[in-house]
Amino acid sequence: MRATTVSDTFDAARWDALRPGTAVQGGRWLSTMLSRLPGRPVTAVHAGPDGARGAVGFVGAVVEDPEAYEAYNPWLILRGPEPVFKEVYASGRQVAPQLGAAPERMLPGLVLTAPGYLGDPVGPAAGRPEEVLACLAGVCAWARSAGLATVTVLYTTPAAASTVEPAVAALGGESFDLTTRSVREVTWTDAEGFRQAIGRRRRAEMKRQLNRLAELGAEVGQGDPEARFEEVIEARCELVRRYGQPVDEAGERRRLRTLIDTFGPDLRLYTTERAGRIVAHSLFLAQNRTLQNIYTGTTEQGRDTPFAPLAATYHAPMSSASSERLDRIDYGIGHGSTKRLQGCRAIPLRGHLIPLS
Repeated sequence: MRATTVSDTFDAARWDALRPGTAVQGGRWLSTMLSRLPGRPVTAVHAGPDGARGAVGFVGAVVEDPEAYEAYNPWLILRGPEPVFKEVYASGRQVAPQLGAAPERMLPGLVLTAPGYLGDPVGPAAGRPEEVLACLAGVCAWARSAGLATVTVLYTTPAAASTVEPAVAALGGESFDLTTRSVREVTWTDAEGFRQAIGRRRRAEMKRQLNRLAELGAEVGQGDPEARFEEVIEARCELVRRYGQPVDEAGERRRLRTLIDTFGPDLRLYTTERAGRIVAHSLFLAQNRTLQNIYTGTTEQGRDTPFAPLAATYHAPMSSASSERLDRIDYGIGHGSTKRLQGCRAIPLRGHLIPLS
């Protein structure tokens, strides 16, 4: 018997029974970071006819505010006055033109994705089209009964295309190019191996940038997120403010505190400092042989320091990586051109919109 359960609570133990394969879809991560999604959290788990072997699930949130954070807001992604992702508009064809431009035609809507920008289905049946379809059909039925306008799945990888896209089409929806995710494969074992791996031209450019930072009295290295807690928060809030988003300092403090308490030794903080203070940082999570970029920050002084964010985000973590411990560094979405210059490979991500009326 097939059944899809949709709830507004998150049970990490039940979710982890689906055996998610990436850190940003794991129970510990979601328990900590679901509050990053701009709405009421939702968990959907489908049980197929063969029990646990037919299980598949999604997480997400009900987004109501047309001004909600753009990367999780289907109305801004598809109809916003300024493009959130240029790939959405590259085809020249509007997604779901029958919905028009009014936000109430898309919102409130259920957005299925994990914070960390990954919307692939999770579970033993994630690769079975019939079970993904049954799960999404159950989700749509729940969403209609809740008075929602749409169901959107965001940030699915090519591996999920064979299951998600046919299911969305069968439910009257549409799939579209969304953005890219940047990943750097780790093929070296130490800092010298990294320098040799990047080639002469890029090696010379990295040396020039690090020398310029040294001339300004800046130091690039690693730090303890517990000991540098206040500096990490300060730089994070300044970065959020610079991008025009509302700053929730208390929320940022809770998230960082929970990340430290939950992941502890699996966190890696890379920093650029001036006069002993962090001016730019990138916090990474090392799990499943992946170093995942999860939390960045830059102060005003960091913005005025040439190459400070670049060094903390790319030069320091790449130089310290080793293929003995890691297969890849995952830099997430956005800023694709900068990441390509740092040797990253771009993975295309897709979005999927299902109108409910």
